[in-house]
Amino acid sequence: MYTPSLLESIPRQKQRQTLGIAEGTLPFKGLDTWNAYEFTWLNQGGKPEVAVLQLQIPGKSSHLIESKSLKLYLGSFSNTPFANRAEIIRALESDLTLATQASVGVVLRTPEQAQLEGIGQFTGTNLDLQDIEINEYQWNPELLVLESSVTRRESVYTHLFKSLCPMTGQPDFASILVQYNGNSINHEGLLRYLVSFREHAEFAEQVTERIFVDIMNRCAPERLAVSARYTRRGGIDINAHRTHDEGLPAEVRLWRQ
Repeated sequence: MYTPSLLESIPRQKQRQTLGIAEGTLPFKGLDTWNAYEFTWLNQGGKPEVAVLQLQIPGKSSHLIESKSLKLYLGSFSNTPFANRAEIIRALESDLTLATQASVGVVLRTPEQAQLEGIGQFTGTNLDLQDIEINEYQWNPELLVLESSVTRRESVYTHLFKSLCPMTGQPDFASILVQYNGNSINHEGLLRYLVSFREHAEFAEQVTERIFVDIMNRCAPERLAVSARYTRRGGIDINAHRTHDEGLPAEVRLWRQ
């Protein structure tokens, strides 16, 4: 049955301190979007209903949600009757706002709505097409180097990203999109840097912030946006965005999601 106490929240600030981010002085704007594709509950007549659940957690929230606890929490809805969708949304908003200490957006999409949205793709330069050798799989920001002093506006991405869950040690796979204005970033070094997370254990939201801060520290672009779209585990994907801009990148469901 529905059990809000299953949620486990984790303070963001402890990890942010390791990145040199003082409390209350975020160098970026951000949003963490969770999509749950196996969300189900019972209506008043006991008939199951299904939807794609989307949760939007502000990057400025003081806490993030541990993913396994979110899976268990959402699973507790499956045999619980609710009067209508509005009641479910109110429960989710209340529980998650309390857990994250920030206002959480909740959207329920019908299967028909989800199908209409379809699959999208990143636009820009695919870093994966480079024919290069890579032999470093421990996080190394020193791999980030500038190509030249020529100012460029560029979008680049990779589907080769992998990190580890700090709770279970299981692999977390993602596609990473980097958009920047500034001195040209060397593509070989950027791909090697992103691949160097392969044995790095950190939550998805924290990894995205680390990438943002590393690129700012090493390459100093005038503008930067980093989007990490992680593949599903337990029927849930997470998509973290960190950017200088007021507007956030569009939500694009990728081929592995």
